[in-house]
Amino acid sequence: MALTSYDVAIAGGSFAGLVVALQLRGRVVLVDPNEIGAGQTSACGTTVAALEAVGALDTIQQLHDDLVLHLAPRHGAPRTLTYRLPYRFCTFDYAALCRLLADRLRGQGVEIRRARAIGWRDGRLVTADGEIDARCIVDATGWRATVASSIDKRFVQREHLSCGLEAELPQPASNFARGLHFWAGHGTAWPGYAWSFPAGKVSRLGVIAYPDGGHDPSRNLRAALDAFLDGPGAEYWSPDGGAAWRPGSGSPTVGRRLHGGFLPAEARAPLAGEAFIVGDAAGHCFGLTGEGIRGALASALVCGSLLQDVIDGVRTPAQARERYRAYWGLRLPYWRLMRLLQRIVSRMSDRGLARYSEAAAPPPLFRMLMGQYLWPARPSAR
Repeated sequence: MALTSYDVAIAGGSFAGLVVALQLRGRVVLVDPNEIGAGQTSACGTTVAALEAVGALDTIQQLHDDLVLHLAPRHGAPRTLTYRLPYRFCTFDYAALCRLLADRLRGQGVEIRRARAIGWRDGRLVTADGEIDARCIVDATGWRATVASSIDKRFVQREHLSCGLEAELPQPASNFARGLHFWAGHGTAWPGYAWSFPAGKVSRLGVIAYPDGGHDPSRNLRAALDAFLDGPGAEYWSPDGGAAWRPGSGSPTVGRRLHGGFLPAEARAPLAGEAFIVGDAAGHCFGLTGEGIRGALASALVCGSLLQDVIDGVRTPAQARERYRAYWGLRLPYWRLMRLLQRIVSRMSDRGLARYSEAAAPPPLFRMLMGQYLWPARPSAR
């Protein structure tokens, strides 16, 4: 049976895969084992500019101008520091964003298939339903990097994976929070942090564990989330949208739908053999903060633009790969810096963490640091 040949085959139908496909005009196929928009694993917080770059402002649920850091020491009184963000962040609806992009793809003739990618073989994308012949292949399968891992068995290194777990819960009627809230210190998930991201009528509350604590970061994560929801996070959610949760009322996560998973804390190669790697598959998720959406969108926009050059005959696939490698090679030092900072912070005492956080608080310095933080992964429409 003859294989249909495509210009580009994309494995993975979340942020990165969808946005790569969005840049393309040609014979394009995108495969994902799930319905597009299902399987949320993210807290869905990013910059407003990132969503603007992909034409998805309508999916925003709440705008945020402040970062609120709650220092949670093991001993002593907690403290709160508020940092004014120099550019706006937002929380958004994951399913709505993915469906919006998928509808656009269907409108421009991209084929979307329900199939599980298995790997790469002889220039073809291998799926559970057969092989797909394509001139260029993109791995956007998330932290597992399914395609890249079939080419390089050491591509995914579990010692560099953090793990997060989150619940989406109603906000209390009397306390609709503003700002992106983080809890850090030896009195909460450590090494790691907890968060509450308000998103309109709901809030996403979760915990992340770094791999720098000497044990599997997924271990006891649900217990850590329960402790957070029943402790410092209690006033930020409600069982039914009425009164806030009353600490000591039971196990907060029992009977509730949770989502999350592993996320890379260290950048990986942007290429594996002849395959382009984007988003979490390429480790485009910052260490320390765990922010990955902006990196996914930025890498997808760049990759998609280069692949369209290949379709148009402006570049060869080899030239596109080299340009993609060079683009991310220029930004790699910042990703390495964030991984180093995660290791350093993981070893801090509560007093050291407080001093570190206070040092970044002066507005001129914080604006400068956030400007640097924006630069390596700044999605822009092309």
